[in-house]
Amino acid sequence: MFFLTVVSTAFFLARILERHGYRKRDIKRIDEILEEHWNEPWDSGYLKHDVQYCIAYHLVFWGFLSVALLKFQNISLVIMAFVGLIFLLVMVYPVASTMIVWILALPFYFLGDDRAEDAFEFIGKTSLALTIAIPPIWVVSLYPATQNYPEEILGIFTAVVVNAEKFLILSVLNTLFGFLGLYLSRRVRGRILTIVLLSLAVAMLIIVQSIVWT
Repeated sequence: MFFLTVVSTAFFLARILERHGYRKRDIKRIDEILEEHWNEPWDSGYLKHDVQYCIAYHLVFWGFLSVALLKFQNISLVIMAFVGLIFLLVMVYPVASTMIVWILALPFYFLGDDRAEDAFEFIGKTSLALTIAIPPIWVVSLYPATQNYPEEILGIFTAVVVNAEKFLILSVLNTLFGFLGLYLSRRVRGRILTIVLLSLAVAMLIIVQSIVWT
């Protein structure tokens, strides 16, 4: 597993170097190259940022895989656990979107900040994609949730199935919030739009609370 981690990380690091104008074989002197770029910002698109994230992602992925193999000692069960976690992360996204509503979108809207439009657009588009994705994930999760898998895997798929309806409703509310805010904020001013947006945001919190208490 350690060998696979090293090989995979080296392969993707070489591709990152190539994307930044180097050759793949320059991976041998990546320490020198990073020194040359050390004063760059830690922002996406810069070499040291991309290298850092590549290494972090590989450590997380291969670390999870190693722990799962030690736990289940069966590659098919590891795959099921990985799929279940992906499903659960996708389903939980509407909760994160609700946080964006309250932390960014609403404050920007009330302050009259132009960034409110970007926040509305992001929330609307991502939530629409999730609204489309949740039903098939719900249906697919019904089968493994009834099989004789280890308790840890069953718990993941059961959590998806039990909360799928609430996640779907939450995603729909996020979608409405995003697109109403995006397309009506320029056309409808005053209390009506504010009341609608606040009502949707409060409804989201109620659903999140019911999910947490389930």
